Amino acid sequence: MKQHFSGVINGLIGLALALQVIYPMHNASATIASAQDVHEIADICMYSQRLLKDYALIGMKVTYHDPAADLTKNTKIIDQYITNLKSRHLKKTLDDEIRVLETLWQKIKPKLQENPSKEHMLQLRGKVEVFSHRCKSLAEKLAEDSRIKGENNMVLIAELGMESQRLAALYIMKSWGITDNNYYEDVQKIMNEQENIHHILQKADDIFFSPEIKTKLKNIQKHFLVFEFMAASKTGRFVPTMAEKNASKIFREIREIREILKLEQETIE
Repeated sequence: MKQHFSGVINGLIGLALALQVIYPMHNASATIASAQDVHEIADICMYSQRLLKDYALIGMKVTYHDPAADLTKNTKIIDQYITNLKSRHLKKTLDDEIRVLETLWQKIKPKLQENPSKEHMLQLRGKVEVFSHRCKSLAEKLAEDSRIKGENNMVLIAELGMESQRLAALYIMKSWGITDNNYYEDVQKIMNEQENIHHILQKADDIFFSPEIKTKLKNIQKHFLVFEFMAASKTGRFVPTMAEKNASKIFREIREIREILKLEQETIE
């Protein structure tokens, strides 16, 4: 009987070892996502649409704030942050998504080096939209995996930054003469999305999203409303430089809010 029992145990151990070879236990030594991981993926999301805006400005030969230098710098930032995320050894499902994001990014990078043209602009926009969508989804998952209370607020703030740059890119593309039958519909979707995010964040727990940040957020919403007026106009007159100034102002203020939020989170921890 003992020999039979021993044989069963040995058989089960052998089966378990065999299954480990076939189905490796990827998550056994997986690292939980950190606040830094969430911060970096949030930056990637914001910068992805900013690259699109800069590419359009270069195409229009608008030199305000040197969009070519900005595009080069931000391309390097995305490169570095994707490399960082790959090195974290997060759980397999997240690692897989990071690699998918990297594959999408490697298809975008060569396009950014091409001389801007209206045809290339449309192709690039399609690729960036897919990338941004996957980036947003991954950011939400990393925030959840981090198990840090209120961490999703960081993602929502980054989404506001992403939407501000998306709105600017759309407007500048239209200024350039790139026609899109869904332009006004897309503008309205962006405005609806930013209003929804503002509503969620203003109702967030003050412990994780302070009244000081909520006040700053109200100022950003005012900038969005000015931008909406410009983008929704049907006069046929365009001011791409003003759009760039407004978009960059929102971008900087959102990054400032995110830095304040990081400090507040460290205090809570």
